[in-house]
Amino acid sequence: MTDDLRQRQQLLKIGTARAGRGVAGVASLTAPLDTLLPPVEASAPEAALWMSLGALDLWERSGFLPPVGSASPAASPAAEPAPPEQLRPCPARAKAMLALLLRSDHPPALQSEWLRLLQRHGAHLPAQFLPRLLDTATRQPALRAQLLPVLGERGRWLAGVQAEWGWALGAAAAGDVEDEAAWDTGSPEQRLTVLRAWRARDAGAARAALAAAWPSEAPEQRAALLPALAVGLGLDDEAFLEAALDDRRKEVRAAAQRLLACLPGSQLGQRMLARLLPLLRLEKPWLGKARLELTLPAACDASMRRDGIGATPHPGMGEKAGWAVDMLAAVDPRVWTRQFAPTPLACLALAGHSEFAGVLVRGWSLAALRHAEAAASEADPPPDLLAWPHDLALWWIGAGQALRDAVPDALFDLVARRFHLDTGGAGSALLDAFPRTWQDDPALVQLLHRLAEKSPDTWTPRLSRHMLQRLQAAQPALLLPAFARIVGPATAAGFEMAWRAGLGADSQWRTRVDHFFDLVRVRREMILSFQEPA
Repeated sequence: MTDDLRQRQQLLKIGTARAGRGVAGVASLTAPLDTLLPPVEASAPEAALWMSLGALDLWERSGFLPPVGSASPAASPAAEPAPPEQLRPCPARAKAMLALLLRSDHPPALQSEWLRLLQRHGAHLPAQFLPRLLDTATRQPALRAQLLPVLGERGRWLAGVQAEWGWALGAAAAGDVEDEAAWDTGSPEQRLTVLRAWRARDAGAARAALAAAWPSEAPEQRAALLPALAVGLGLDDEAFLEAALDDRRKEVRAAAQRLLACLPGSQLGQRMLARLLPLLRLEKPWLGKARLELTLPAACDASMRRDGIGATPHPGMGEKAGWAVDMLAAVDPRVWTRQFAPTPLACLALAGHSEFAGVLVRGWSLAALRHAEAAASEADPPPDLLAWPHDLALWWIGAGQALRDAVPDALFDLVARRFHLDTGGAGSALLDAFPRTWQDDPALVQLLHRLAEKSPDTWTPRLSRHMLQRLQAAQPALLLPAFARIVGPATAAGFEMAWRAGLGADSQWRTRVDHFFDLVRVRREMILSFQEPA
């Protein structure tokens, strides 16, 4: 906000009657804005104030800054215009849909979906919406990843006008790593941003820069910077991370332990496996089911503590059981499908008959979570690794409460991020595992809600149809708002008549069904709006 606009807003608070003779001078505008407004009578200072406020606000929102220290625009060099747009223009019908979403009380998730559709259409955001959405994304950082690809040249040009929109300029604006000042003298937050961006472009050079600065970094800064190595993590980072295991700062050691634990082929993982194998044995009795037996470690020596064993307590488990969990959590879970059974689900069946089933499940869950998250940035994550989180969720549905508690909630967030793809029928198999009376189990209802809330995109027609059939039979009203945002609108439209025909006298359920299909219709119209030419 310029001083001119700030001064006029202050005058608006004071009131023209109190301000006296200074009103006319304050309300007048510098060139070239002054020539655009109609003349205002001296007897109407309120009109002059309001018109100058409106003019300045509109010009500032479009990127104009009045000349400083001169009444002539020639005294201030003109800004370079934005480059020509490289993306397609937005279709008129889709543009009208965005205007509707921005001025209505529809959930913010619809704006995110509209931006995803715009990106798939290969189009840029219409200019009139740029200031509004840049402001929104400044307040809501979660929206930025969807907004950046559709800003277009005009949007990036406009982002350079307001300092608070600088995040939209990319890595160079936030502090390009080639600029040594950004790395050497920036704030802790800026240096972390710079290091992550640098890792994405040149992981080795970024690690070398961190290693050079490491001896002079404060302990808390070392702990803050080390997790940036998660970007582009590879075996080339192992020597540096192994050295960090001997750092005096506990937080630094913990960060190094977490990184090495999710690095496939790391020496730390091999050390953990060597400790575990003597403690595990597969029992195959003549009578009864096969089971995986675990012997708890007898002690925790200095080398085990160096690798992170015993560093974090596990509620509900004894100390030795916690050591076993720490070991299991640091081993790539695919080791066990090669060692004991062909699938994660088969491994879990073996663990379910063990005395220490909870320990095995907890350790495998943490390992699956760490390794799958580390692989999430890959274009094509290994299917045998992704099978572990999915099979753990599948097994969890039929498990007892004590064993369910061994699986961390974060694992279901990981499952939800890929659930909508239904790769190889994985999502459908998970829904098939739900019992007929699933609506009576609060934990299963919560799992479905999590799958819907955390889903990044619309579910496939097959998944949508499957879920709508279950919702129709069970009528869990509280789930409807979440599923209205992720089921396929075309699939849902085919259920409307049957749903309404089956409604009873429950007015609350009827109202929720009305809202559900209202939202589905808005989403369907939004999708169709991108199918017309721009």
